Amino acid sequence: MLVPPSHLSQLGNRAGLGIADVALLAGVDESTISRLWSTPDWLDRVRGRTLQALIAAVPGVAEYVADAPQRDRFASLVRSLAAEGVTVDLVQAARLSEQAGVPRPYVAHALEALFQGGLLVDVAPLLTAATELIPRLASRSYSFNMTLAQAHLAHHVAKVTGAPSDLGDVSGDLDRRAAFTLRSNTMGALAATANIEPAEQYHRLVETEPAVRMVEEWAFPSWMRDCRPSADMSVPGSILLRQTAAEVLREIGSYGEGYLHYLVSTYLPLALSQDPTFGLRAGELHTALLLRRDTLDNPIVRRSVDTLTSHLPTGVS
Repeated sequence: MLVPPSHLSQLGNRAGLGIADVALLAGVDESTISRLWSTPDWLDRVRGRTLQALIAAVPGVAEYVADAPQRDRFASLVRSLAAEGVTVDLVQAARLSEQAGVPRPYVAHALEALFQGGLLVDVAPLLTAATELIPRLASRSYSFNMTLAQAHLAHHVAKVTGAPSDLGDVSGDLDRRAAFTLRSNTMGALAATANIEPAEQYHRLVETEPAVRMVEEWAFPSWMRDCRPSADMSVPGSILLRQTAAEVLREIGSYGEGYLHYLVSTYLPLALSQDPTFGLRAGELHTALLLRRDTLDNPIVRRSVDTLTSHLPTGVS
């Protein structure tokens, strides 16, 4: 759990209740409440009938009791990490849960929080361990979960370092599993740097490796739910990229030049071959790219934008 244990006194005080008030409202002897009031392990000591009375009488007790298993698990994980030399910032952990706006046991974007959200006091040990683990995962027997694990780790490590992670031996023909991890790795690096070299290398692979091209055509539509995610990473022959278009239009103005170069040189030509209307927003795409072009420093990226926009309609489609 992402909140520290609370004394019964803290729960009572938040509701404006003292010992006598709680005893009266719960119908429990005042001496019993007094014994539990400031004891850190009061939840372990309280008996079932008394606990039921407290739940009914004191706001917040029910939620606190329901959270207890997750709180204990979180404390256990913190201790385990500490034993490995990794310190969790408990204040930041609580803040992340509140900011995410989701139930505390399901804090969103856990890896993002670990690597970049300030959750760990020192991220270096985790980064080192993750970097060493990524290529080792490639040698394991094929598993969808293993593929996801390697892809997510590679993405977040690359996002922190600004450079693609070492994926181990990816020589020879790439299968869909390796291509999926390769793409995640590249996207992580491009999200953190203006360097266009990762985009150039990835573009060459999309052109020469069928599995990489297949994954690239599938990734955006499946992620944005323009098509149903499938194990074979296939895309319908006829597709309207409505949700994908909205996301790409947002990304054009949000990401650095390295990622923009990937969009205009690699993904968008493929997307337009799938859906020439680009989710009925091809005209908006043209306008957004021209606006972004005026802010670009890299002449190679500007030329990529010019090449793509020359094939796009100038009005709203």
